Amino acid sequence: MLIGELANVCACPVETIRYYEKIGLLPKPMRTSNGYRNYDDQHRKWLQFILRSRALGFTQDEVRRLTEIAHMPEPACEDVYTIFSQHVSQIHEKIRDLKDMESALTRLNAKCENGTLNECPVIDELMGQATY
Repeated sequence: MLIGELANVCACPVETIRYYEKIGLLPKPMRTSNGYRNYDDQHRKWLQFILRSRALGFTQDEVRRLTEIAHMPEPACEDVYTIFSQHVSQIHEKIRDLKDMESALTRLNAKCENGTLNECPVIDELMGQATY
């Protein structure tokens, strides 16, 4: 299949496919006699693997490591477990950070009193001039 067909099947931009090839995450396809890239089902499978991993928030380095593990003759489930466990821990940390941000923004927003004040207490607090 041509690059446009692969892009349609995997619902991603053509540029994404070219980028993953360029950085070595996706193997380069064979070329047809007229120079077009010719992708097969293995390319589709690996591209979906990469896209799904990225959608789950894995970094390119983590995806590269997962790809390396998957290409091993006997993939080490323990290595995959370690990568996933670390990623889940990072997600929990991000959730805590987002909850802290939400709390701070909610507190600041409550100081606005629906935008009816002459001076903005939010701007003052952000500038370190809070009048609490």
